Amino acid sequence: MYMSKIKRFFQKFGLKQLYACLAFALPALIFAGYFLSKKGNILTVDLGQQYVDFLAYYQQKLFKDPSKLIYSFASGLGGSMLGTDSYYLLSPFNLLLLFFPQKFLPQGILLVISCKIGAIGLSSYLVWGKKFRLTKEYVLAASLAFALCGFVVANNLNLMWLDSLVLLPWLQNAIDRLLAGKKNHLVLVTFLLWLTNFYTGYMTLLFGLLYLLVGLATNSEPKARFWTYFKGSSFGSCLAGFSLWPTFLELLAGKTDADISWKLNFQFPPYQLTAKFIDGAYSFHEMSDGLPNIFISSCFALLALLFIFNSQFSKREKLTRGLLLAFLVLSLSFTPLVLIWHLGQFPVWYPARFSFLVSFYALNLALENMDRESVFNLKQKVLAALLGASVSIYLSIDPDNLEFIRQDGKIATGLFLLASLLFILFIYGQHYLAGHYALLLVVSEVTVNLIFSLNAISYQENKNYAKFEANVNQATSYLAKTDSSLYRTEKSFSRSDDDPFTGNYYGVTTFNSISNSSTSNLLSRLGYVHNSNSYTNQGGTLLTDAFLGIKYYLEPNYSYDGVSAAQRMPYDNLNHRADLNSYYPKKQFKQISILENKQALPLIFASQSLQKKVKFLDNDPVYNQQKLWESLGLSGQLFKKVKSQIKLTNLKVNQSNPLVFKKANSAKPASVSFSLTPKNDDSYYLQLPDGFDFKTASLSVNDIFYNYESRDGQIRLVNIASQNKKSRIKVTFNLTNSTLDLTGLLFWHFNNSAFKTGSKQLKEPDLKLSQTGLQISSQTFKSQKKLWITTIPYSKNWLVYDNGKRVKTSKYASSLLAFDLKGTKHKLTLVYLPVSLIAGSLISLITLFVYLLLKKKQRI
Repeated sequence: MYMSKIKRFFQKFGLKQLYACLAFALPALIFAGYFLSKKGNILTVDLGQQYVDFLAYYQQKLFKDPSKLIYSFASGLGGSMLGTDSYYLLSPFNLLLLFFPQKFLPQGILLVISCKIGAIGLSSYLVWGKKFRLTKEYVLAASLAFALCGFVVANNLNLMWLDSLVLLPWLQNAIDRLLAGKKNHLVLVTFLLWLTNFYTGYMTLLFGLLYLLVGLATNSEPKARFWTYFKGSSFGSCLAGFSLWPTFLELLAGKTDADISWKLNFQFPPYQLTAKFIDGAYSFHEMSDGLPNIFISSCFALLALLFIFNSQFSKREKLTRGLLLAFLVLSLSFTPLVLIWHLGQFPVWYPARFSFLVSFYALNLALENMDRESVFNLKQKVLAALLGASVSIYLSIDPDNLEFIRQDGKIATGLFLLASLLFILFIYGQHYLAGHYALLLVVSEVTVNLIFSLNAISYQENKNYAKFEANVNQATSYLAKTDSSLYRTEKSFSRSDDDPFTGNYYGVTTFNSISNSSTSNLLSRLGYVHNSNSYTNQGGTLLTDAFLGIKYYLEPNYSYDGVSAAQRMPYDNLNHRADLNSYYPKKQFKQISILENKQALPLIFASQSLQKKVKFLDNDPVYNQQKLWESLGLSGQLFKKVKSQIKLTNLKVNQSNPLVFKKANSAKPASVSFSLTPKNDDSYYLQLPDGFDFKTASLSVNDIFYNYESRDGQIRLVNIASQNKKSRIKVTFNLTNSTLDLTGLLFWHFNNSAFKTGSKQLKEPDLKLSQTGLQISSQTFKSQKKLWITTIPYSKNWLVYDNGKRVKTSKYASSLLAFDLKGTKHKLTLVYLPVSLIAGSLISLITLFVYLLLKKKQRI
């Protein structure tokens, strides 16, 4: 009875629909199943330190305050969000996140990535199923191999790139139909590729052009077909103008900053790519600086190369397809081609980000080879045997001793190679179950590869994200209710550099691939720890806190009253600031305390001088902060060197440099201690030299360990004392290496009295700023000061009005917005006008109008 019901169900549902559902469900469930077995913990590296915060912000603002997705003060000191939206947030899959509370955002992200991977399988199955006259099992196996190819397994965490893989088969379908003179959706696919992620969209469209050229080589009307392609591609690109134009201008204006070298060399020996066909060929190092991920299963890797001896291909077809495959493979390692595929910049982490195109084209060749060859000939079988033997020999010899090749991966690959050769040599075309055999083989290998690969990296626990989100938002929600003015907030701990997006506050820290280089340069010169695309709150002083308008600080509440061990939030990356003791305690929650900085300036204040240019030095924060102070028209020397006493344990001093040490006995612990006794309650800072690395020695102050992460080499200031009059301060370095170089180490006394006097001058008048959407307003106030400085990054899009009249803007310190005021009575209004978004939207609207007009007249 039950069997008859099942039979009727499949007859009604249809085998075709069943396989389409499997094309989505198989890769999605294999992927999701792995992480569900790991308690759903999917956050790792950039997904856990960057993307989850952007997605939390998207979830918060999309419907409640969409203007914040145009410009946000949560992005560093403030900046346009349009490029960030275009790169990270415009995928329609992200709408699924709106159904999840923020504390369950990691689980929502797991669903989004699983759905994207399922959609990759479905789209490739539907396209290849129409293109090739093969049994559904072969097409399903190939779609699964693409959905869980090496690129997807290695880069699933870069979820914003996956949309291009969903659209890639449809781009191929559009070009195939175009070459055949049929109606196609090239305009729509091109538009969606640019929209969902312009970066991988560019790569996919570049591949589409190359794929078109291969097709034109055997087409009877190459010029007409190319012109049709050009029109469709142009319309699709211009339709995405509202997204592309602002992003292009942000990139052009210096949002990225890189040193490019077009050398004619290879980044690695191309033969090493063979290793990436081994199951589980992945590791943390491979993520940061490894080989391209091109795994597609042993079976299809062999089938892709057998087209060379397929007599059903013409010589021209073999030549053009072979050249495209060779070009794609060469692009993985030849430096000029690597740069072309990556928009002229070397990837920072995640190498060969276009490698999914190699996998896709190889799978396409494998299916085309099978479509034209019902039974493999002797030459093809010999080639398959030789390739299989070569890989086996490579595995056994392992000449390069690559760290990501593990024994279990070798054994699995050997077994799957043997099974693949069995299929090619004896089963294909000879047995009615050949398709089922191939499908089972591919399902098994992609699953094994996924498990072996992802087991090689570690993941954060979702519960820690949920604890952070709940506690920080509790504090920032309180601040929003009790203080509606415009200000910045920071923390003495961090989960990521993009905490302001998750925590719903305006901070200083940011981590963004599309970051403002002028803002980064300013903050790095003031002493904030940074690298090429991020900067953190580490390195701040009383002066920088006040100058940047950091009105509130969140710090750990260690009392744990009424908080169970399971509820406790981990305080990661602690930024020890002794001078936070001088800030006023405002509110205490169970796990977080709020401190108020009474010296914090508003984000707009009057300078005591007319000086706009400030000559900073590279890598000298003390000098630069003093210059900043003086440029504001304030007097007094803020920093003064302090002498310390030194004590050595098991160390010898270099005769030519008293701050270079070497262990006397390498088998025993060694340390160097510096001690000083403050004469007052002012702040004291340790200047760590730019050559110091926390991997060479640990740092403790009065037995409290300071474990800062190392980024780009720079001098950093560490606050070691405040409110410690006549108390001995002991700074100790315990060596982990045999030598320690502290050349450039200094101790500084900060003049709190001069600082408070100067900051009081800058706060007159004390502006009360409020923000509504893209507008900032002040109260009516009186002042005869001429130069007004903001700590808002300069942009021509900021329009400043005084009493309703437009005021000319300028730059302060080459990076911040400033303006001059005349008269004595003022009311300021600042409006952010997203000119590039408006211009881009006009491009899109005009393009749409022209396209619909031509389509109506049947000219396209």
